[in-house]
Amino acid sequence: MNKIWLNKELVTEQTLTTDGVLAYVALRTIYNMNNTTDYVSVNRLAYSLIGEMDYPKALTDSLVRGIAELASGEWISIRKNLSTAKSYEYILNMEKLHIDTSKDLFITVDDEEVYNLLTTKGDMAKKIRILKYFIVLIGTFDNSAGMKCVQGFGNLQGKIGHMTESFIAIQADVSVKSCQRYNDFLVDNKLIYVYKSDDYTCHENILGNNEITQIGNCYSRYADRDVCHDFASNYENIYGEKHKIIISNKKKGKANKNRGLAQIYVQICIGNTNYSDDKIKEVYKYIVNKNNTLLKKAEEEKQKGFSGDYYMNQIRDTSIFEQFEFLNVNTQNGNADDWGEQIDFSVEEILDMPTVCEVQMNPTKVTDSFLDDEFADLF
Repeated sequence: MNKIWLNKELVTEQTLTTDGVLAYVALRTIYNMNNTTDYVSVNRLAYSLIGEMDYPKALTDSLVRGIAELASGEWISIRKNLSTAKSYEYILNMEKLHIDTSKDLFITVDDEEVYNLLTTKGDMAKKIRILKYFIVLIGTFDNSAGMKCVQGFGNLQGKIGHMTESFIAIQADVSVKSCQRYNDFLVDNKLIYVYKSDDYTCHENILGNNEITQIGNCYSRYADRDVCHDFASNYENIYGEKHKIIISNKKKGKANKNRGLAQIYVQICIGNTNYSDDKIKEVYKYIVNKNNTLLKKAEEEKQKGFSGDYYMNQIRDTSIFEQFEFLNVNTQNGNADDWGEQIDFSVEEILDMPTVCEVQMNPTKVTDSFLDDEFADLF
C-alpha cells in the first residue's frame, strides 16, 4: 500500500472536474520527481489505478478527457502526442505536479483505497465522480494541533472529520443530497465510517441568543471506525441535550470530591505520597471502582460491535499502590469489594482524569485545573 500525495487546490471545489481529478490521481501514482518528462499511455494510467483488469471505456475516456483538461490548465504539457486511432499515448512534462509539502496544502490517499473504490460493483462513471468526493472528504479531516493529544484517544490528527455536509458539498462541488448518496456508497463498500447523531446541542449565536442545532456527522476511514464512534459518542455525551446529565447540588459535591481523589492519584503517580493511610485507601477505592466502570462500558461497546478501546485506554494503573504495605492482597489485585458499593459514575466523572499525554506535557497545569475548575477537564 502506497500513499498518493495530492495538491489540495487541484482536487477541491471547481478547479478540476471529476475527469481531471481521475487523470491527476493516476499521474501522481507514476510521478517521478527525478524524471518529470515521461512516456505515458492511457492504458498505463488505467493500470496504475485498477491493475490487470479489463479497462472500461468509461474509465479510459475519462482519463483522455482528464489529460486534456490538465494540459489546458497548464498543470502538465504534452510534449508530443503519439496517439493513434486505437490508442492514446503521450510524452508528458509533469514538472508542475511536484508538491512542496513545506508550503503546499495537500491530501494523501492510499492507492489501495483508490483501487477498492474503482473496482467495486457499479457504474464506472458514478465511481469516478465519487472518487473526487472521497478525496475531498478525507481532506476535511481535522489536522489541527488540538487533535494531537485528545483526552482518552491520543493523537487523532487527520483521522476524524466533523465538517458540515454543506461545507463538504462546496469543497466537492456537489449538492448536499449527492454528499448523502456518496456517503452511503462509501459506507456500504467499507471505505468510510459515518457516525450519525440523533441529538442536538444548544449554543450561543453571533447575536447572543441561544440556538438549537443538530449535531453533525462525524467521519473517518473505515479502518478508524472504532475511534470515530467513540470520539463522536463522547462529544454527544458531553454536549448533546438528550444526553446531558444535570447534576444536583448533592451530586455536584460528590463529583467535586471524586475529582479531588483523582488529583491525589495523579500526585501519587508522580511521587508525592504524603497522605494519610485512610486517604490513600479512599483514593484506591475510587480508582478501582472507576476501572471497573470503564471495563463495563468497554464491554457494552464490544456488544455493539465496537472495540471499546476508548474506555480501555482510560483504565488506570493500580500497581503504584503496591508501595503501601497497609493495603492487603485483595486491593493489590484490584478488588475493592471490602470497601463498600461500586460507584455509579456519571459521564462527566468518567472523563475527569487527565490522560498520560496531558500529565507528561504539563503536569502542573493538569494539577491546577482539577482544583480550580470543576469542568475544566471536559473541554
